[in-house]
Amino acid sequence: MSRAVTADHIMFNECISKFRPEKIEISSVEKGLTGYLLLDFNLTHTLQFKYFTIEPSIEVRLPGAYAAYISPVSLPKWFDSDHNTHLFTIGLASVISFALRRPVKAPRDGYITRREHLDENSLVELAIQFPILTAGPGAHDTRLSEESSTNMYENLQKTINIIYDIPYEIYNIAMQSIRLFHLSQMNKRDDFGLSYFLLVSSIEPIAAKAIRRKTVAYKHPKEDAWKERAKSDKDLEELLQAYKQERGKSQYLSKRLVEFIMKYCPPEQWVDLEHPRGNLVSYLEGLTGRKDDWLIKKQWDEKYPEDLSEDEIKKLLTDLYIHRSKFTHEGKNPPHQIPESHNRFFDIQTVVINKDEDFWVENIVLPNFQLVSFMANRSIMNYLKEV
Repeated sequence: MSRAVTADHIMFNECISKFRPEKIEISSVEKGLTGYLLLDFNLTHTLQFKYFTIEPSIEVRLPGAYAAYISPVSLPKWFDSDHNTHLFTIGLASVISFALRRPVKAPRDGYITRREHLDENSLVELAIQFPILTAGPGAHDTRLSEESSTNMYENLQKTINIIYDIPYEIYNIAMQSIRLFHLSQMNKRDDFGLSYFLLVSSIEPIAAKAIRRKTVAYKHPKEDAWKERAKSDKDLEELLQAYKQERGKSQYLSKRLVEFIMKYCPPEQWVDLEHPRGNLVSYLEGLTGRKDDWLIKKQWDEKYPEDLSEDEIKKLLTDLYIHRSKFTHEGKNPPHQIPESHNRFFDIQTVVINKDEDFWVENIVLPNFQLVSFMANRSIMNYLKEV
């Protein structure tokens, strides 16, 4: 049950059951209800899904270089009243953000849903909740090419179909991971470290479900020998039991996360990640008829997955969890210096290593934010397809 008055606060567990009820019952009410999404791009086509429809964006210009893109949503027929209909669009915003790897917002209350139409004041009331920078350094990529629009719709269809088809128990776990992913996208510009932490954390619940602890649990190579000697040495037996109890406390979450990604989003699939400038190239091609491939070709100083060994890739994935843990326990940001990388997969970061009163300079390879977003999305989606 959701609260009678949500009071401008989100409790996402309420949204999970509203987005997909455990038992879907279509209402006989003829009048459909409308919710709203706030996108970071201009949606120019109607998107039709099984239970709902997303309409093209209404662009609202704001002061300076800011704008808002408001898309009405024809809500599912299982809503027979306008009470807390915004809980559905909050769930939908999370799923869309997960599918597109972009920030998407929905209003925190449903009062505006009750209005018959959006007047100028209503549009501004929505617009100020998610202003988008449209020009200058750091501007959002607000105009999608036809190719990007088609790919976006296909990805959304696949994702939403799977979300409605998986067993309900798995759906609950999946939506919690999707929400972490969504919050990561929403917080990236305010705090990159928090965003990175949430992104890696979004993989954990599914990885823990998919990869059993015993498949990655560590056993010391001398344990059998210790066990044999402990038969005649009581002190050693007590020490061995204490060691096994302590080892049993570990959930091996780091190893499970690495194995999950290697199984459900192996490096050979990383080539499906679109170049950061991919949409720009296809958009300009639509305008000029000329495709500037040089913008998306591999540069002389870039690293691609095929340039790394399997051990190097596993170390990169292990470091993801280390950076996540350092943020959790120390508030320490990951070593990235560029939040919005122009490289397709990795950034090369020069760091100074201090150890034992000595120091040296070292180049480290870091998966950029868009690659980690891709790995999270693809690995979770591949697992959900499997179940």
